[in-house]
This record gives sequence, C-alpha cells and structure tokens, in this order.
Amino acid sequence: MRGETIPAKDLTKLTRAENFDDYSGVKLVDESKARGTAVDAVAGENWIKFADAQLGGGVSTFTASAAKAGGGDGAIQIRLDSPTGPLVGTARVTSTGSVYTYAPTSTSIRGASGRHDVYLVFASGLRLVTFTLT
Repeated sequence: MRGETIPAKDLTKLTRAENFDDYSGVKLVDESKARGTAVDAVAGENWIKFADAQLGGGVSTFTASAAKAGGGDGAIQIRLDSPTGPLVGTARVTSTGSVYTYAPTSTSIRGASGRHDVYLVFASGLRLVTFTLT
C-alpha cells in the first residue's frame, strides 16, 4: 500500500523561519512583545534546515526579515545540502538596535536550482522571522 506523496517545499512563497525541519544552536523566541515567533541563534553552529526544497530552474534572490541588536553587523549564509555545503549567497544584516526591530535584507543567489535541502547559517544574536527565495 502506498502512502501520500509529500510535495517538495516551495520557498518562493513567504516562509516563516520557525517552520524549519532541523536545527542546531538556535531557539524560538518572541518576534515582538505582543505576538509572533522568531528564530534566534544562540551558540556554536547556528543553522536551520528546510528539507527537500524545490528551487526549480533556479532562484536568484534571497530576501529576509531579520533583527540584530548591538555587537556589530551579522550575516545569513544560504547553503545547499548541509550547513557546510555549497555557499550560494550571503545576506548582510546591519544592526537594527533592538531584537524587536526587524529590517529587510537581501542578496543575490548563485548556482541554486533543482531539489535541495536549504540551510540558513547565521551568527549568535541574529533573529530571523521570514524569508523567500525567488
């Protein structure tokens, strides 16, 4: 007997960071004092994984909503198939001054097509709410 076939993830739609499939060095935190959930990098290898994503003929842009309070700027690396896999883009996140102040960031993506596990790797003190790959 055959079960239901689960389709590949579509990361071209606005994706909540909290909907990851696997992780290391992160925790779920309040997006704001009123509502919502964000992902906060806390220590060591900080990454979240989105398994079996369909990137089709290729994606060219990563856009995210992120916060970085103090301690300088941060970055979100977009990698394929493992946290140390091929680096296809790096989005810079400038300090927003507060963990509750989110700002958009984006970067060009190179060499990402077909089906892959997508890893977002980022440093401590950076909070991520949503992202898209288009």
